[in-house]
Amino acid sequence: MGLFDKLMKDAVSGAVSNAVSEAVKKAVQPKADEIAANAVHQAADAVTQTANALNQTADATGQTAESAEAAKAASGPAEMPSKEEMQAAFGALNSLFGGFVQHAAENVKICPKCGEAASADKDFCPSCGEKLPDMTVADGAKCAKCGRQNEPGTRFCSGCGEKLPAAVLAEQAAAEADAAVLKAWAEKLPDFPVWSCGGSGMGLDLIPDTDTETWCFSVRLVTPVAAQNAVKQYRQVLMQNGFKPEGQYPSDEHLYKRVNGVSCHVDTEHCFEGDADYPSIYLNHSQPNGGYDYKKPEKKQSGGLLGALFG
Repeated sequence: MGLFDKLMKDAVSGAVSNAVSEAVKKAVQPKADEIAANAVHQAADAVTQTANALNQTADATGQTAESAEAAKAASGPAEMPSKEEMQAAFGALNSLFGGFVQHAAENVKICPKCGEAASADKDFCPSCGEKLPDMTVADGAKCAKCGRQNEPGTRFCSGCGEKLPAAVLAEQAAAEADAAVLKAWAEKLPDFPVWSCGGSGMGLDLIPDTDTETWCFSVRLVTPVAAQNAVKQYRQVLMQNGFKPEGQYPSDEHLYKRVNGVSCHVDTEHCFEGDADYPSIYLNHSQPNGGYDYKKPEKKQSGGLLGALFG
């Protein structure tokens, strides 16, 4: 990890979004580059001064520059900064960097819809057109209860434990996004019970290139166990609404219901093929294999004595 990234990690909470980090980095990087360039120039000047001093010594003593350098080397290495001095210097640089981050955070807003960063003077997101919040990143990290200014990206106040404004706003935006997904489900798939089993980060997408129009609903749960339980709960909701196993190979993972002569199918067999805590449920209007009310054909017995004995 480079020095710049180390300073960024120390100055910005790990909970901050990538957009905030990038916005802060853009604001801070030029100054950091300037500091680094000055340090390089200072080091180059020091080398030049040392070379000049060696040449002057050589001129004064009649020695060659190489002899003067050898004499300097024989006298021992140049004095290096102590560990305490290095720590103090790094601490000062870290503090300075933190000030850059705070200044940048005071001049950045984050779009609640797409998560992109925008300058504080903007009212609408340049990326998606969404109305931007009034608060900057710094405002969102200032506790409304005790007034402490926390690191950008912090969720709870380090002074009193209160949930910070940015975290509240992010939760509200996430809840609104999930509500919009469930509303779209009710409108596009009215014959299927809408998901009511918890989670967040919901999505509803039409899968392209399928024989039967198929929709995929996805939702994030807190743990794999919670995800398993939520899917089981949704199966119960389906059965309570008249869905049941059908066809030649009945299974609780494939539930069907006829609504006004149209077959409704919910597939939960493949919902954990991705992340264990992010199930995907598939909904379409396909028929069960073998049809509804499928009955296994009875085995015909052979006639005569052999049929009676071995049929």
